[in-house]
Amino acid sequence: MAQPRSPIGREMFRTFRFPLWILSALVLSFVYPAPAQLPTGTILGVVKDSSGAAVPGATVTIRNTETGQSRMVTTGDDGAYRMPALAVGKYEVKAEHSGFATETQTGLSLDVSQELVANFTLQVGTTQQQVVVTAEAPIVNTSSSSLGGLVDENKITDLPLNGRNYIDLTIMQAGITTDAAVGHFGGVTGTWFSSNGAPVRSNYFTLDGAPLWNGLGGSSASGSGTTLGVDGIKEYKVISNSFSAEYGMTMGSQVVMVSKGGTNQFHGDAFEYLRNSALDARNYFDPAKIPEFQRNNFGASLGGPIKKNKTFFYAVYEGLRQKLGVTTVDNVFPTACSQPKALRSTMTASPLAATTEPISRIRDSTTRGHLASMLDRTCISTSCIDFRM
Repeated sequence: MAQPRSPIGREMFRTFRFPLWILSALVLSFVYPAPAQLPTGTILGVVKDSSGAAVPGATVTIRNTETGQSRMVTTGDDGAYRMPALAVGKYEVKAEHSGFATETQTGLSLDVSQELVANFTLQVGTTQQQVVVTAEAPIVNTSSSSLGGLVDENKITDLPLNGRNYIDLTIMQAGITTDAAVGHFGGVTGTWFSSNGAPVRSNYFTLDGAPLWNGLGGSSASGSGTTLGVDGIKEYKVISNSFSAEYGMTMGSQVVMVSKGGTNQFHGDAFEYLRNSALDARNYFDPAKIPEFQRNNFGASLGGPIKKNKTFFYAVYEGLRQKLGVTTVDNVFPTACSQPKALRSTMTASPLAATTEPISRIRDSTTRGHLASMLDRTCISTSCIDFRM
């Protein structure tokens, strides 16, 4: 911003510049990130005694069995508890209160954007007495009205995935249809789909709470149409209807993805997928020698603890090297019409010249007349080109 030249103007500029800096600093200091669209889950429930009465003041301990991290919450007057913003993974939940035996539920699996209900019925006894219950996955979701489907770690690992694009697994969900009419130029590669008839640009992708879509509203696919880093995705959920207030931006679906994280155990892998033209059949339009095709998809991942039960790491790398030849079938002039040099230069310069349609059908009169004057009329009788104007 240029300063005024007059002394009075410079003085006014100095007077108002300082308060603007103070205002900007105050605004930034009060910025608080809203916990929306987080790649987490919630565990909630009610603690009661054997008679069905609520047990207020009970201590509920929620522990992640993969990382050893735990959080505690106390039940309210109605015996209810709720623990939000929990990382996706395996959990055990313990409820205890003086005068009652301690009850522990194990084998709980918390998925992304899930509200997992774990209710307790405490028996009279001492806190030294332990009651262990192996939990089972709920058949019906009674805590949320949102509709959608989960693509968990087992599906990502076990299901066939040609091209290693994990977005392809979205089409298994109800109400999802792919769009085959999308082109292959910049920004529209990868898998495009419609959720319950909504436009293909109406899907919102997030990874660990951060937006992961391009300027055209599609997934962040590479130029080859793949979304790399499959080993870095733990799971994701496609919410197709009845969004809660934390979601927005689009009218189609919400694709909430969560990345893998390290645990108390070291885990890793390495892989190499190879495809080449030596194993491919000849296409009907291919010449005697099929076009070259060589695809190498390789990578590795490794995760584990830095400090047990405290700090973890997880790293993943995936690379793609591809050589792809394509057979192109074009309409060209007959051989007899390709002799004059002027014609060859015209065919190179103008796409309209490479046609077998009658010149009379070309709408541009200038191009039509130019082609007619350039062609060798000796080939009229042996070609499919018509010079009638």
